[in-house]
Amino acid sequence: MGDEMNSDRLTVWRLSASYRHLATAARMVALDPNALVLDSGAPALQADMVSARLDCPSFFCSRQQFVLILAELVRDGLSFDVALHEIDRRSGVSVAYATLHPRLDDGTMRLLRGIEPGMAAYMSEMNDNIERVFEQMTRQIGAGPSYGRLQ
Repeated sequence: MGDEMNSDRLTVWRLSASYRHLATAARMVALDPNALVLDSGAPALQADMVSARLDCPSFFCSRQQFVLILAELVRDGLSFDVALHEIDRRSGVSVAYATLHPRLDDGTMRLLRGIEPGMAAYMSEMNDNIERVFEQMTRQIGAGPSYGRLQ
């Protein structure tokens, strides 16, 4: 997956969580509210109960804000998913993705290794990298409230 493979596609990190949790974290890091996309057509009054997503990089979300929002979710022990998506530049539709957090279960990983060993290795490596980042965030959050250290 990557821009170098197909210039008609863009690779983005996609963070999915409840709208309520993402919106709270977004306010804490001064994220433009337009960055959050509801996953369903729920009315605004029910938005807290549905999931939402945040893509990075995007026009509304910097990499730093993305990491800070992840840090807020990790700090609060909230549930979320992180995936890499290939987005068709013309339509904005996700054409391929790899779920990275939480990890795929062992059975699914064995199946993936049998079908696509390169992708399985890539996903394992990315999972390891994400877990290291989460561990670092947890340590930094425990050391104090300053966001300045999350760079």
